[in-house]
Amino acid sequence: MKSYDVAIIGLGTMGSFTALELARRQVSVAGLDQFVPPHHRGSHSGETRVFRMAYYEHPDYVPLAQRSGLLWDGLGQEFGTTLLTRSGMLSMGPEESEIIFGIRQSSRLHNLEVETLSAAEIRSRFPAFQPQDDFVGLLEKTAGWIDADASIQYALQQAKDLGAELILDNPVLGWECRENQLKVKTERENLIATKLIITAGAWANQVLRDLGLPLTVKRKVLAWFDPLQPEQFEEEKIPIFAFAPNLFYGFPNIGGRGVKVGEHLGGNLVHDLNLPVMPPSSEDLDSLVETASEVVPTLIGPPPGRDVRLLRTMTCLYTLTPDEHFIIDRHPRHQNVFFAAGFSGHGFKFAPVMAKALADLALDGTTTLPIDFLRLKGRFEKSRN
Repeated sequence: MKSYDVAIIGLGTMGSFTALELARRQVSVAGLDQFVPPHHRGSHSGETRVFRMAYYEHPDYVPLAQRSGLLWDGLGQEFGTTLLTRSGMLSMGPEESEIIFGIRQSSRLHNLEVETLSAAEIRSRFPAFQPQDDFVGLLEKTAGWIDADASIQYALQQAKDLGAELILDNPVLGWECRENQLKVKTERENLIATKLIITAGAWANQVLRDLGLPLTVKRKVLAWFDPLQPEQFEEEKIPIFAFAPNLFYGFPNIGGRGVKVGEHLGGNLVHDLNLPVMPPSSEDLDSLVETASEVVPTLIGPPPGRDVRLLRTMTCLYTLTPDEHFIIDRHPRHQNVFFAAGFSGHGFKFAPVMAKALADLALDGTTTLPIDFLRLKGRFEKSRN
C-alpha cells in the first residue's frame, strides 16, 4: 500500500488547488476523485465563474476575496494564460434589497471603490439592461469572470508536474483513522496518509457522514443564448450583471459563444447523488426566459426567440449550508483530518486562498488567513436538532 504525507478526497474546485498548493510545499500528495475533473457533474460545471470583492453575503469575505484576486492574477501569469478577466460587475436592485445593502456595507467597511448608477444611467450606459425605475446599480470595476475549466486543468497539471499523484475515475469507498494514520479505500486500491483533506463538494455528506453536516444539494440550470442584438452584449460593452430579487445573473458574450445566464436563488433539491442529474427541461428555462425578457429584452426578444436563440444548457450543483456560508475546519474527532464544504454556490473565486488555508491547517495545524468565521463549531446546532 502506498503511503503519502497528505491525501485529498475530491479534486474539483478546492481539491485541485489544494493539491497544487501542497505539491508546491514539497510534500507527497495523493489526490483522488470519482470523476476526471473538470467535468459537468459537480459544482464547477458551467465554464465560467464570477469573481467579486464587494461581497454582499458578509463583509468578512472581503479580505479573502482580495487575497484570492491577487492569487488569480499570479496564477494567470504563471500558467501563461488569463484565468481572471476583470470585466467589472453591475449589481442592480432596490436600495433595500439584500444585494445592494450588502455591497454598500462591505465596500464601506473595506474602502472598496464601487460606482453608483441610477436606473436611467444604467439604461443609457448599458442599453442591454432595463432595470425598474426604483433600482440602483453598483458597479465594481475590479470584478470579473474566471475560466473555471482552464483553472482546474492548469492546477491539476501543475500539481502533477510537481509530483502529486492524481488518482482519477476511482470512487472513494471510505476512510478510517487508526493510531494517527489514515487509510483511504477506493474501488481500485487502498492507500495510507498521515493527513487527510476532504473537499468532496456535493458528496461531502457521504464522505463526512460521521459529522452529520446539515448540507443540502440543489440542481441549478444554466443557459447560453445567441443575443438578438449582439453588439449590446460584446465583452467590451457590458460587465457581468445581476438583478434582484432572485439574483438573475449573466455574462458578456464571451468569445462569441453565447450569453450565459442563470439564477442564484431557487433550484431543485437533489436527494440521490448516485442517480444522474436530470438535464435541463423546457420548464427549467421558463423562469430564466421570463426574467430575461423583462431586464435584458434584447437578449432573447419576443417569442419564439427562446427556441431560436438558445445555444446550449447545463446543470451544476450547489452544496448549501443553512446560513449559506462555507465550512472549513479540522475534523472535531480526528486531529489529522481537515475539510472544506458547503460553498453554497459562491465558492469558486476563493479556490486559491482556500487551498492555502487547507494546506496551512494540514501541515501547521493553524493558519493566519482570516477564516475563523467559517469554522464549524456551534454554527448549526439548531439545524441538527
